[in-house]
Amino acid sequence: MTRRLPSTGADDRVVDETGCDTSDIFIIHRIFRWGYRELPRLVRAVPAGDLERATTVGNAVELVDRGLHVHHEGEDELLWDRLERREPGCAMHVDVMKAQHARVSELLDVADGLLAEWRTTADPATGERLAAALDDVGTTLGVHLGREEADIVPVAARMLSQAEWEELGEHGRGALPKEAMPVQLGLMIDAVPEGERDEWFRANLPAPVRLLWALLMRRKYTAWHRALFPDGMPALV
Repeated sequence: MTRRLPSTGADDRVVDETGCDTSDIFIIHRIFRWGYRELPRLVRAVPAGDLERATTVGNAVELVDRGLHVHHEGEDELLWDRLERREPGCAMHVDVMKAQHARVSELLDVADGLLAEWRTTADPATGERLAAALDDVGTTLGVHLGREEADIVPVAARMLSQAEWEELGEHGRGALPKEAMPVQLGLMIDAVPEGERDEWFRANLPAPVRLLWALLMRRKYTAWHRALFPDGMPALV
């Protein structure tokens, strides 16, 4: 049944609400869990003084860190206030989310500063500090993502329209550089369980994007992960 949600003053629109499909957020979360598991290992494995390898790994760290910044920024701007207005009982969970976002942001700032230093020196001591900072992000993020999936996602599925939910994805796509698109899309595809990928691919990507993936983006993504993981890319699922 369609439910109409009146404006509360912060938004002039009346929202036609039937709930939304939030399954894509589990794919995004899977990527971040994978990233902060694998990136510290890659940093620690870079030989002392190997600037070429430090650049390759450092660029991957920068991409994942930036993706997490953008993902959290989108939730801060587009999600929390709507949930609090429409489901006041969710306010305490939103407060937890905001506090956890702030902590993750602090940890990412530390990691970003260390990354800038390490990428130009490949110094093992700095690399270890960077890897430890990424471990800290991963530990904090693991708690946060679990709470979000349990306490926030079910409420969003009930209280947001599909168009509102899709604004989160549009924010992420608009804030990341275009050259990151092949890696972003490739990681999303790999984060879908193998038996579900073909159906997900057809259902979620418009025909022009599917064609672009086949002609260009898949090749770029394959080159990226082979450079990063010469012995084979660890599974995202």
